[in-house]
Amino acid sequence: MSEPEYREVEAEERRHLLRSFGYWDIVVLGALMGAGLGFLYGHGHGSRVEAWRVFAGMAIGALCALVAGWVKVQGRARERFFTRWAAERQWHYEAAGRPFEDTPFLQSGDKRRASDFFSGFWPELGFVLYQHKRIVGSGRDEQVTNYLVLHFSLGRPLIDLLQISPRSRAAELEAKLFGRLSGLGERIELESAELDQHFRISGLRGQEDELRRLLTPSAIVRLLDFQRALPDGNARFEIVGTNVAFLVEKTLSPKRPQLIVELLELWRPIAVWLTEEAGPEAQPPATVGESRPS
Repeated sequence: MSEPEYREVEAEERRHLLRSFGYWDIVVLGALMGAGLGFLYGHGHGSRVEAWRVFAGMAIGALCALVAGWVKVQGRARERFFTRWAAERQWHYEAAGRPFEDTPFLQSGDKRRASDFFSGFWPELGFVLYQHKRIVGSGRDEQVTNYLVLHFSLGRPLIDLLQISPRSRAAELEAKLFGRLSGLGERIELESAELDQHFRISGLRGQEDELRRLLTPSAIVRLLDFQRALPDGNARFEIVGTNVAFLVEKTLSPKRPQLIVELLELWRPIAVWLTEEAGPEAQPPATVGESRPS
């Protein structure tokens, strides 16, 4: 199986659509409905001169049908491309699914949606990478933030709560408000000035010593290496018992699927650290693309 090209898959879907008799039926139906609405509008104004509105309605109706067809092409091309791209690597892909909501930030927002689920790249511990949409507000005030999430579960609980969030003015305000509302996220100071410069570390009150034991100098180096490699990623890390979520503020595009591989390689050292902490029975994730015996 050869490596798929998104432009080729999109072109195939476009040709299939244009050859589809049902598609042109919809376009004609849209034009007729638009013409009818245009006629009623012009007739209601009591002027035959308004007949041009019939033609305007036809054009608008046909255009809406055409646009709906192209949107469908984009969705089908995306799903076909990612399915083939994942199969080439012996991974699994699902276009739709429910978002994970088992860590504080994954639960946040007024609404959450999820798409583009990848698995099988690290079979151990049920690793899943997907696109998470965090939605705040509604209507014209709705704000959608896209995150690429790596989610997995450890063999045993490491800590009741650890949150590592980006250090920025907006993120600080959000973290303070979110922590106040949820009763979680007590800020904890560490000795690493560089880590404190880029991340806000928080956990449950009374577990400061446990958190410091977990964040060893080696672990801090891995977190800082990730930040240096992806300074614009707005990265977050969460552990709640056995559940782990890594998040970066990125939008997945079939035009640049290599972002998935790049992120997995950047996340792998941190995932290795956590699986090693979880105990010898947990297998650390292998390098992305590393061959495994069948």
